[in-house]
Amino acid sequence: MTTNIKESETNLGISWLFKEQFGFSQIPANVSYEAYFKSLLICANGDGTLADAERDWVIGYASAYNRDSAVIEKLKVYKADEDLETVFSGDPLISETRRSLILDAIQACAADGEYSEKERAIVLKGAKILNISEDELKKIEEIYFETVKLREKRLAVIFPKGLPY
Repeated sequence: MTTNIKESETNLGISWLFKEQFGFSQIPANVSYEAYFKSLLICANGDGTLADAERDWVIGYASAYNRDSAVIEKLKVYKADEDLETVFSGDPLISETRRSLILDAIQACAADGEYSEKERAIVLKGAKILNISEDELKKIEEIYFETVKLREKRLAVIFPKGLPY
């Protein structure tokens, strides 16, 4: 089930985010979100430690997209120890957003300041399950690292004296 962005007057923020970030004209159903965000937590737990910063990043990201509070509550206590393939198989729409999922997984993994080799191995496993080659993963990783540098540059230009808050 999706919500047409034009019909979603009560969800202006989420509608704007989907349109701005992904060009989507519809908001994906909550069921897609649960599998999507669980996948991010599984990847972030790839090094055997799901850091608070990583979980907080995923929960904040999920909250920014105004997801059902029940999904958010599940993410808060989710152990992130399921098999990615099992989680992916629970959502047939995952393949439609697979490259953005992999980019978001990298961001979740790096939320604690490190994108470790063990985390990368889980991200690569997920990418392969989703028919994304290692070369494509490298391109997605390049986008991530370029985005981080561009954000730093943007903030330095906008706030040359440092962040005000």
